[in-house]
Amino acid sequence: MSALLTTGTHTPRHYLLVPPEATPNGPLHLGHIGGPFLWSDMIARHLRVRGDLPLVITGSDVYESYVTLRAHAEDSTPAEVAARYGRRIQDDLAAMDIGIDAFITPDQEPWKEQFEAEVTACLARLDERGAVLTRTERVPYCADSGRWIVGGWLQGRCPECGAGVASYFCEECSAHFLPEAVLDPRPLLDEGPLTWREITSRFLTVPATGVLDGVLAERGIACGYRDTVARFLDRDGLTIRLTAPQEWGLALSAPQPGVPHALFPYAGILMFARLAGAVHGQLSGTGVNAFDPDSGVTTITTLGIDNVIPTLVGIVGTSLLHGGMKPYDRCLINHFYQLAGRKFSTSARHAIWAADVAAAPALDVDAVRYHLARADLEAGPASFDPEDFLATARGTLAADLGKRIAEAFRTLAPTAPATPSTALTARLDALLTEQSVALDGTRISTRRAVDAFDAWAADTAAGEVGAYWWLKGLALLGFPVMPRLAARIWHLLGGTGEPRARTFHAATRPLPGVQTQIPTLSRPEAADLAACLPATLRPENRT
Repeated sequence: MSALLTTGTHTPRHYLLVPPEATPNGPLHLGHIGGPFLWSDMIARHLRVRGDLPLVITGSDVYESYVTLRAHAEDSTPAEVAARYGRRIQDDLAAMDIGIDAFITPDQEPWKEQFEAEVTACLARLDERGAVLTRTERVPYCADSGRWIVGGWLQGRCPECGAGVASYFCEECSAHFLPEAVLDPRPLLDEGPLTWREITSRFLTVPATGVLDGVLAERGIACGYRDTVARFLDRDGLTIRLTAPQEWGLALSAPQPGVPHALFPYAGILMFARLAGAVHGQLSGTGVNAFDPDSGVTTITTLGIDNVIPTLVGIVGTSLLHGGMKPYDRCLINHFYQLAGRKFSTSARHAIWAADVAAAPALDVDAVRYHLARADLEAGPASFDPEDFLATARGTLAADLGKRIAEAFRTLAPTAPATPSTALTARLDALLTEQSVALDGTRISTRRAVDAFDAWAADTAAGEVGAYWWLKGLALLGFPVMPRLAARIWHLLGGTGEPRARTFHAATRPLPGVQTQIPTLSRPEAADLAACLPATLRPENRT
């Protein structure tokens, strides 16, 4: 990593970040935010501080079976549910300051035509290259309801670890499997006995295990995830599902009458990625798909452990057979963020909703982001504990950091300051480099990025000149973590736009009356947070 402040040179590079498509069957909770979405946002903000050109593109996984489950529960249609919650998801991301440059909804224009064209072109190319095959499988069916029991309609236990599962995958061990492999299968609803029917489905082939494993190793994928991929390929014969017998979805030509034939969502993410690459070419001005082999764009996806097989096999593996597409350059995998030691759960109402946090007057979105970012989800699961969060917000941030910020602003002179010392510049440069190491690689650590911010925050700002440059450095290092605070500090110091390393040395004049506009950090009480907690975690219900 080159020094940004002491050399004064940095060649901007293009990046495309694609966090996972959220399933539009409900709003987002902090478990969603704390992993792939916060990761992609922090990476993009640091890259912009550094002078690079990142774009974040995601969208709505509208054809997931869980959309039909929600439609059934709400007596609505899947299209209505997908549209309603798709809008909620965009609002939730914005409320948590998760920056998105394009949000793709594949069942709505202007995206629908582009997505379907990409599906058609991609399948034709894969078929020409012998990567599409047809085979029979046994799928559960309820004659009484006339429903194919696939996706979220199917319940049972994982054939690998025995954990409870819904659909084709296990959130505990990341395994994916055929419906007929589910142990103790049963329908989600009490709608009659299961019968098993033999149908014809399409699958995509993937390269030999050793070939794919070599590519994953080059991308720094941990051995545990590579072992999960190897087990999957061994069990499913180097294939991944392309179609499923479901009514809701992008219909493909049916190989047999009477059986619906739709693009399986976990295969559709390959085409979604290619569409995101094309959109990047339009928005960035490069004019090329980011996934073209010679695009010069660094492509990154952030994902939870439940998406290991769809991403590492369905996108990375299949792209190797596509012939005109490079795989993701980086696949950044996080463990789950839990709530008080238990999995965030919409159905069990064990969740803190992003919208509730953002709407709470006494809770700072910045404080929530800071607390979430301190978790090391790359290494293992972490848990949001209400008492820990309150200690962070009240102590680490409001009492400590807030006091330092107030003292620094009170000592500012109304004129532009002198040039910062060499030692101060070198110290800030080293910490910006530390953030680059933490956020711009095949493995990332949001905790290390926060550590760099904390290290600078702990330094003493001495005198008028030191206070100005300490605050400005705080804005650069804090922008990925606490963007509202960082942007506010930057603007009060006379800066324009977002904090940027290239304009750090511009000694701007602080705004008039800046001492009366000092940013503050809230000191929430337990009751303030309790309003956002699920009933089981509210103080009056805890024993």
